[in-house]
Amino acid sequence: MSKTLAVLFLSFAALSCAQDRKITNEPQDPGAKKRLQSVTWDLRNHKLVWVVEKGLMKGSEFVPSSSDKYEISPDDAIMQYSNEKRGFTEQEAVNLHRLLDTLSLYCAESVVWWDEGQGAKIDPKDPKQENPKREQVKKKKRQINPGDRVASLESAIARTLQ
Repeated sequence: MSKTLAVLFLSFAALSCAQDRKITNEPQDPGAKKRLQSVTWDLRNHKLVWVVEKGLMKGSEFVPSSSDKYEISPDDAIMQYSNEKRGFTEQEAVNLHRLLDTLSLYCAESVVWWDEGQGAKIDPKDPKQENPKREQVKKKKRQINPGDRVASLESAIARTLQ
């Protein structure tokens, strides 16, 4: 039984690797990295568009060599990359709409906040300016495993649905 399980596991792993290569049609370069370059939510056309840069790390610097554009139309439940389109579930489209509506509402509320003169003005000429309401966010560099990424996304979506 354990031999059968081991063979099934190894077969599944090999199939997964083969499927990865088949989907991307690109050789797997272990030195290649990807970085999210930009995200745009186009309210007029209801399209979410993002650009992913491909490149290499040179020391601590990412050096882009090319970029790819991805696009999602939540109204049509379609994602497009290059000339290929793929459909996704209606529930996923609803969840994405809620998330984008939340983002749009946040942007609109931020404009009201700004127009009302809220927040403390920052003087770029005064590096010693004390401002108790302004804190810089320190990004922590850490490795994220796919399980953590999925859990974070599920948590964000759950907060949006409340």
